[in-house]
Amino acid sequence: MDWQIKNKAGSKTIDLSTHRLAAQQIITVLKNNQIEIDAIGHRFVHGGSLFDRTVRIDGSTLEKLKQCLPFAPIHNPNSYSVIEVCLEQLPGVPQYAVFDTAFHSGMPEVSKQYAIPRELAGKFGFYKVGFHGLSYQFVSSRMAVLLGEPLETLKLIICHLGTGGSSAVAVKDGKSLDTSMGYSPLSGLVMSTRCGDIDAEIVLEMIRKGYSPDEVSKILNNESGLIGLSGFSSNLKEVIDAGEKGNAICQLAYEVYAHRLEMYLGAYTWLLNGADAIVFTDEAGLKSWRLREKVCSNVQNLGVEIDVNANRRAPVDKATLVSSATSKTQIWVVPTDEEIVIFNEIVSQL
Repeated sequence: MDWQIKNKAGSKTIDLSTHRLAAQQIITVLKNNQIEIDAIGHRFVHGGSLFDRTVRIDGSTLEKLKQCLPFAPIHNPNSYSVIEVCLEQLPGVPQYAVFDTAFHSGMPEVSKQYAIPRELAGKFGFYKVGFHGLSYQFVSSRMAVLLGEPLETLKLIICHLGTGGSSAVAVKDGKSLDTSMGYSPLSGLVMSTRCGDIDAEIVLEMIRKGYSPDEVSKILNNESGLIGLSGFSSNLKEVIDAGEKGNAICQLAYEVYAHRLEMYLGAYTWLLNGADAIVFTDEAGLKSWRLREKVCSNVQNLGVEIDVNANRRAPVDKATLVSSATSKTQIWVVPTDEEIVIFNEIVSQL
């Protein structure tokens, strides 16, 4: 564990195998350095239909957060465990939950609804909620500054392409119009280990073949996506590199990944009736110039033209325009900052 606070720094080898243990150690470091904590903000991935904005954590909130644990089984339980540690160690400090789903809470009903019986959807909350909202909130606001236009007038397609989860969103008038992830973070784009969109009948057939729901969940969340397609790696760069060296299976995996992204780019261009900008962010979005070049080439008729040289030179730590001067839709590479969104949300509550 390495830490730095102003001019002080430290390092020690310690068990950080769980989020709970990591939170305990961070609090210990802060206390040992006499750091006074005014408030704590917790990223909570999935607030379901129970939360559509940042909330202060109290007894009632905790019970509702507990109901959200199954919604994002990889993330929510870990976040909840950190909240428990902070409440135990810092009981007098105000704490807030900031939700990735909140950015999408105002999506039109036509985007939220699944074509299943309304009674079933209402009973269990089976609606699209969307994710990566903190990233989208930051990047969309940043684009208003970069383009010199009010956010409320812009039409944006933002691609948050991570080493874990990936999604895309169509933003109109500063709000989420539609997004690729749905009721859970499993749907949409091909991801590192998640399958993205698949035919629901595949899940039913797996269960008929004897797989338990937990086994199906593990396969679709942890053993699918790039790692499932390639059998080689969940890392996009490694898959691309292997494909370029002659691994045909990795090359196909990369092409499936890109094809799915192209489908969403096309769909959102249609929904928005043309976009002011297409934006790539997070790890793969920032680092993979090959992917950006692949999905933004040969679409000049849609008003999208990439500047190959600018795209290949784009730094990962600076907002960069990578479209050509003649492109009707600008293409940007923009680092995200989810932490500053959490910070600003908390400050606004104090």
